[in-house]
Amino acid sequence: MNSALPVISCKHLKKTYSEGAQVVQVLRDVNMEITSADRIAIVGSSGSGKTTLLNLLGGLDLPTGGSVHMAGKNIALVSETERGHLRNKYLGFVYQFHHLLSEFTALENVCMPLLIAGVGIQTAKERAKNILLRVALGERLSHKPAELSGGERQRVAIARALVANPRCVLLDEPTGNLDRHTAKEIQQLMAELNETLSISFVVVTHDERLANSMERKLLLKDGTLHE
Repeated sequence: MNSALPVISCKHLKKTYSEGAQVVQVLRDVNMEITSADRIAIVGSSGSGKTTLLNLLGGLDLPTGGSVHMAGKNIALVSETERGHLRNKYLGFVYQFHHLLSEFTALENVCMPLLIAGVGIQTAKERAKNILLRVALGERLSHKPAELSGGERQRVAIARALVANPRCVLLDEPTGNLDRHTAKEIQQLMAELNETLSISFVVVTHDERLANSMERKLLLKDGTLHE
C-alpha cells in the first residue's frame, strides 16, 4: 500500500435510519482523513452519531450516501469478505466494554485475531506476548479477565487491537468504565504507542481529559464535524 494514502477517508458521508414511516438522518455531510500517526478525538452529545460514525469508518456499517475509503478502496464497492480483510489488515478496535473472552487468558485473548487470520499458534503467542509486554502486562499473561483490574482488562483489549500491526485503532469510549487514575494511564499508553509505533488513534469519547490529550478534537453536531 502507498503509505501516502490516508488510512481512512470519508467524503460527504451520510447515514439515515428508518423508524417506521420516519426517516432519521444521523450523519448529514461528514468529511475527514485519518493519516499515519494521527491522534483524533470525536466528541459530541449522546445520540449525536459518534458511534455510528466510528462504525462507518471501520467498515462495520455502510453509508447511506457519500463514501468511506480504507487504504484507498471504497468499502461499499468491495465484497463483505474483502471488507473483512481490509479491517483485519489495517484496523484495530477497542470498545468501552472490553469484550474479552472470560474463559481464556490474557495471552490467549490477544492471540485470537492472529489465529483467525491463520497465523501459526507459536508465532501468535510470541507476538501476543511481545505486545502485552509493550502495555506493561508481562506478568499477567496467564491471568483470565476476572483476575484482572478494569484498567488491565482494557490494556489487554488494546493489546488485542494492536497485535496484528494495524495502521489505525478505533476506540469507542475506552475510558468510560474506568476511574480517573486508570483512565489517565490508558490515555498515556495511547500517546506512547502513537509515538513509538506511529499508529493512528481515533477515539469517540465523553471524557474531556482524554479528548483534550489528543492532537485534534472534532465535534460532531447536527450530523457534521466541526474542528
